[in-house]
Amino acid sequence: MTAPDPSEPSAAGALARLQAAHPDAQRLNAAQQKFNRLLERVNGLERLLEGLQQQADQLRAPHLQRMDALQRRVAQAQQAMAFLLHERLQQDQDGLAPALQRTARECLRGLLRAAPAPADPARAAHWQQLQRQHLPPQPEPGLERGEIEALLQHVEELTGQRPELPDLAGIRTAEQLLAALLRQDQQRRQAAAERRAERRARRKLTPRQAQEQAQAQDARAAQRTIYRQLASALHPDREGDPAQRERKQALMSQANTAHERGDLLALLRLQLAAEQVDGAAIARLGDERLASLSLLLQRQVGMLDKALAQAEARLAHELGVQVSARQAPEVLAAQLQTRQQQLQDAAETLERDLQRVQDEAGLRRWLRGQAQAHKGPPGVVGRPAGLFE
Repeated sequence: MTAPDPSEPSAAGALARLQAAHPDAQRLNAAQQKFNRLLERVNGLERLLEGLQQQADQLRAPHLQRMDALQRRVAQAQQAMAFLLHERLQQDQDGLAPALQRTARECLRGLLRAAPAPADPARAAHWQQLQRQHLPPQPEPGLERGEIEALLQHVEELTGQRPELPDLAGIRTAEQLLAALLRQDQQRRQAAAERRAERRARRKLTPRQAQEQAQAQDARAAQRTIYRQLASALHPDREGDPAQRERKQALMSQANTAHERGDLLALLRLQLAAEQVDGAAIARLGDERLASLSLLLQRQVGMLDKALAQAEARLAHELGVQVSARQAPEVLAAQLQTRQQQLQDAAETLERDLQRVQDEAGLRRWLRGQAQAHKGPPGVVGRPAGLFE
């Protein structure tokens, strides 16, 4: 996005000057209406992207710092609880009824799976020892030849075609087999697409296809023309005034960036800044030229839609909440506050539990509460409350 220049007109004012308008203030025709509609769409998507970036810059660092501190607090409480349960089970098993011993072991196994290892090397070594002692050994990944053959037969039944994988001997897991099948399918699709493209290239174009191809060429030519006009007007070597030379260098840098990414709206705004167009310039354009510019704007809408969706997904992954550029800024701030409060509540619950289990009577009460809160089938203990947030 081009950085706004305080000396230039506002974005809203610049957009209004770029919109098509009939010179006699009559009703706009279809080409003018489409151009204006796409111009507003591009401008709106750019504003959404800018707003989302501003929210991210404002909220990301403090939220992640707070969450990191709370996650360390939760992990420390989980680790302390795991060490305590192990010690109590080792010291005096006669003090706990068999059912409570099962609950204690299940809680301990859950903690050993959920919590990270302590940072201190000595405690980390002890943690690994507890994992070896209390957790069942993980089975080695791998598929037998018979299992691979069964999976290939299943694929053949679904697709009607036997997969031929040249690297079948090196496949050891279901994930590797799936990845190989996906690669093969992608190669087939690409080869089929190339064959279709070759057939289309040999086939005579229909009138509609020829028109679309001509419009695409006109659109590219229109963008190149706007860029060349800007390059000529903004060439810094032709400017004697140092201040104006610096200004033109900055504008030329923006023009290069806009041209590379196909940002027509930015190029049109730069034309305004360079005083290459006036308020009636767009109104004087013919329908064919407007159609070419509209095609460029339509492509830009597609790229901005994709960029916005990617930015929302990336920020949602970073922050751990749903993110939409179209929601009010305070909604995202409230979601982050809720997420922090949930983790803080989990940390406080664990810390209170640690205080309760320091004596034998408190440990028994706590274990009964865990078993009651997550009661499963006979002899099975569910996930203990508050331990695995």
